[in-house]
Amino acid sequence: MISLAKILVGVDLSHADRLISQDLSEQCQEAVTKAILLAKTGGGELTFFAALDISEQALHLIETDDGEEKAAVVREAEQVLSLLVELAAQSGVKAGFCLSFGKSWHKMIQEVIKNNHTMIVIGRKKRTSISNFFFGRTAIKLLRKCPVPVYVAKPDPVRPVESILVADDFAEIGEDLLDAGVQFAKALDTRLHVVHVVESGDDYKLAGSGIAREDLDKMHNEELEHANTIAADRLSRTDARTISQGTMLHIEKGTAEKVISKILIDEKVDLLIMGTNGRTGFSAMMMGNTAERLLAESDCSLLAIKPRDFECSVKA
Repeated sequence: MISLAKILVGVDLSHADRLISQDLSEQCQEAVTKAILLAKTGGGELTFFAALDISEQALHLIETDDGEEKAAVVREAEQVLSLLVELAAQSGVKAGFCLSFGKSWHKMIQEVIKNNHTMIVIGRKKRTSISNFFFGRTAIKLLRKCPVPVYVAKPDPVRPVESILVADDFAEIGEDLLDAGVQFAKALDTRLHVVHVVESGDDYKLAGSGIAREDLDKMHNEELEHANTIAADRLSRTDARTISQGTMLHIEKGTAEKVISKILIDEKVDLLIMGTNGRTGFSAMMMGNTAERLLAESDCSLLAIKPRDFECSVKA
């Protein structure tokens, strides 16, 4: 199971042309809301984290006058973060905050390693937004490099999570994904969908090899039935039967990107759970641009989980 004991929440303090603003963006507010809900559900605590990514020249300028300008910036940022701590307390969630200077993704990973946080929650930008923090550079870097699960929350606070999709490629990490899917479906009282895609890359070669169409169809059906048996068995080893809203298994043939995209739309999926930085199947999607295109085009939140043998390249 995923631990919700110590959640790090990425907070973007900039707004419009201001370095620090008390008016947080919609996506940042959604990240805060989701983090509080997860911490309350899992009995965990939060750390609201902000990194002021400014140039060395600008930092040098605000450090003049015996550091008074920098102190003023720090005070203003801490005031906003303190308000978020109070907001969490109103929901019965213990919280603190941390402020840093530098690249958001890099500082957040260092904070995770230093203080043993178990998850990161950030907001994802709208498709029309020009902000690089939300589902831009920072999110992609975290998905690729962060050693703990990363929850990228969509900016849609009105619509609650009603359906979850887990992409299972039968690799070892798939077991962790299924457990996480069941955990979140129970915690959020929502329906769980599980998909496995039988890749169809060799169909053209087989079709041109002289194999009869009937035999080819039979082989395809047997392949799908075999995958269905494996998927059902893997799911049976979880607590999926205790999900009040039920579970639906999807065994499809095609390409992972197209199949997942279709299910996300057809089932109105609010949260996609998938692995990152693996070498095969769904996990391998995160190694290139396929998953990044998929996630950029989709309209849902993402929970990304690393394989058990993942080695983080960032040092504390």
